[in-house]
Amino acid sequence: MKIVGLTGGIGSGKTTVTKEFTKYNVPIYIADDRSKYILANDAVVIEKVKNLLGDKAYLENDGEWFPDRAFIASKVFNNKGLLEGLNNILHPAVRNDFDKFCDEYYNAEYILYEAAILFETKGNERCDKTILVTASLNERLTRVMSRDQISKEDVVARMKNQWSQKAKLDLADLVIINDNIDLIAKKVRLVHQFMLND
Repeated sequence: MKIVGLTGGIGSGKTTVTKEFTKYNVPIYIADDRSKYILANDAVVIEKVKNLLGDKAYLENDGEWFPDRAFIASKVFNNKGLLEGLNNILHPAVRNDFDKFCDEYYNAEYILYEAAILFETKGNERCDKTILVTASLNERLTRVMSRDQISKEDVVARMKNQWSQKAKLDLADLVIINDNIDLIAKKVRLVHQFMLND
């Protein structure tokens, strides 16, 4: 079983590309989704996050606790120390979760590990191949502003917490340029065939 890392900056279109891979029944681990699940459900992680950011990091509703994503984002996106602290809590928990995923799909030809900060967290060191999804800066800004209903300044602030496309290009094995949605299916099919034959 090969582990194929898929990454790209915020707004590059990773989700669109990932959906195309589902057509080939490729097992896909989406690190951001699993991270959100762990943040909301792992008792050890919840306690550590409260210690880092305070009890306001979670809201209570009918006796259940939920992460206050807006509060957490407001604390960490403009404070590198707190962001690093949160990552130091979540990344090991996500790694353990991914190990279980790999055990479950050990018979697959390859699995896709989708992570926005794959290179930043050295997740690529565990991958046999890496795919970078790219798009122009204007396209990325427009997508995120529309998707998350946030200002250009907020998008730029988030981008500053990720490596530049140039830095990622130097490390990626394959690149999918997401500038024309009509071509994505063809590009993913070619990458899938490459992975099966590699």
